[in-house]
Amino acid sequence: MNIFAPMIRRPAGTSLLALGLILAGICAYLLLGVAALPSLEFPGVYIVVQQPGASAQTMASTVVAPLERHLGRIPGIDEMHSESNEGAAFVQIRFNLGRSADKAARDVQAAINAAAPDLPADLPAPPQYFKFDTSQIPVLLVALTSTSLPPEKLYDLTDTLLRPAVAQIPGVARVQVGGGSPHAVRIALDTAALAAKGLTANDVSNALIAANVSSPQGTLSDGRTQTTLIANDALHEPAEFADLLIAMKNGVPVRMSDVATISSGQQDEFQGAWFNGQRTVILNISKRPEANSVATAAAIRAKLPQLRQWLPADVQLTPMFDLTQTTKSALHEVKVALLISIVMVALVMLVFLRRLRPTLIAMLSVPLSLAGAFVVMWAFGYTLNTLSLVALVLCIGFVVDDAIVVIENIVRHMEHGETPLEASLNGTREIGFTVISITLSLIAVFAPLLFGNNLLVKLLREFSVTLTAAVVISALVSLTLTPALCGTYLKFEHVGEHLPGRLERALERFDRGLHRAYERALDWALHHRRLMRWQPLLLLLLTVALGVSRW
Repeated sequence: MNIFAPMIRRPAGTSLLALGLILAGICAYLLLGVAALPSLEFPGVYIVVQQPGASAQTMASTVVAPLERHLGRIPGIDEMHSESNEGAAFVQIRFNLGRSADKAARDVQAAINAAAPDLPADLPAPPQYFKFDTSQIPVLLVALTSTSLPPEKLYDLTDTLLRPAVAQIPGVARVQVGGGSPHAVRIALDTAALAAKGLTANDVSNALIAANVSSPQGTLSDGRTQTTLIANDALHEPAEFADLLIAMKNGVPVRMSDVATISSGQQDEFQGAWFNGQRTVILNISKRPEANSVATAAAIRAKLPQLRQWLPADVQLTPMFDLTQTTKSALHEVKVALLISIVMVALVMLVFLRRLRPTLIAMLSVPLSLAGAFVVMWAFGYTLNTLSLVALVLCIGFVVDDAIVVIENIVRHMEHGETPLEASLNGTREIGFTVISITLSLIAVFAPLLFGNNLLVKLLREFSVTLTAAVVISALVSLTLTPALCGTYLKFEHVGEHLPGRLERALERFDRGLHRAYERALDWALHHRRLMRWQPLLLLLLTVALGVSRW
């Protein structure tokens, strides 16, 4: 019984199915994202908490300790590490590799919510968490420099104007502002002046809190009309803080300028970045996991001229690092290798088959296998990266093996006097189990990379799935389209009637010459065995020299 006989008997329908697979593969290829490496979501979470002005000991005891108590109750944690600094704390959690990254993130959010009553009430923002993901690596860094604006003003301009605009670009997942901190009025207390006035730091703090109250002021009404009171109690400029009344001592007003030095600056004066010798603020832009990194970076660069129009004339907007440049270079090299491998496979098949029609029929499995692999990659949300393209390069040699085996068996039946259709049916029925066995053996090689659960397996999973998909598609093509085309286009190639053409005669001469050259080389090697023993060492030295020269 030949389960593929209906498709072999209908070459037109089978060809249309193959054409549909090609079109689907082209569409999938256009929709695939581009990245340097596969997008990996490790079951790990990174938590950030900020409290300006707090010491490292305070952060450890009042922030990190409550968080660790609640986070430690989450099941499946492999490792938890925390770090407390002045004004900030970080907690890293690594879960078992079997845990889902999304479920781990939900458990972490629930633990943060449960720890909220135990955290300080004056935290400027609740703890934030981020999942470990290779797609969070910035694809583009943009530097902003100015000759007139101070760093804090440049930071505020970047954070309020440019950051939301860049975040709206398709493909952008996250935009971070680095190299500075928001604008703030800095007050440096003079302890000697405070002691002389009989005041403490708490008196200054209470005066600042009272002077910056933001609350409803109420309404005034005369029975017929009603007016809402609006009062601006907030202080913004250093001069306003300097004139702030702190207390009355012996009938003499004590103002902030009497006991402190007030200046304008950053919230964190120790944060900074430099670009070409100038203070700068940096936009770190990351892409979405499924987005095309090259297209995303190109879209951001296309948006930069419009963003420059929103900025003051002396503010320069300069891309300082573009990860996609190396990505495009690496992918270009792999694509060139893919094309070279296709051409080499076609030439080798043509040399040894010495017939154009069988070679073309066998080579059809290459684009069809690649198209099927693209469809599978799109269905699983994979990207075109170095590893997936390397898998496609390696599969070129595998996908034509099945077609060659099927064609050889069909030609053997034709040489025994069968018609092309009979030879296709009988040859496919006989060789079908062998083709399936070859395919299963190749799948068995990569099965550990499909079902394993460690870091290396996660990194190589796209490689193994892509290669497996191409091999499976090539087996189906070899058992359906290949015999269908052989039954249609090989009908005049009986061995008794076939007259070799000019191309076949040329290939025959080349084949005989190649055999003679190999025989002479082999005979020389057998007569110089001592010299050939040094061949591995020579090849090793040449390999090292080549690697050093390329490096």
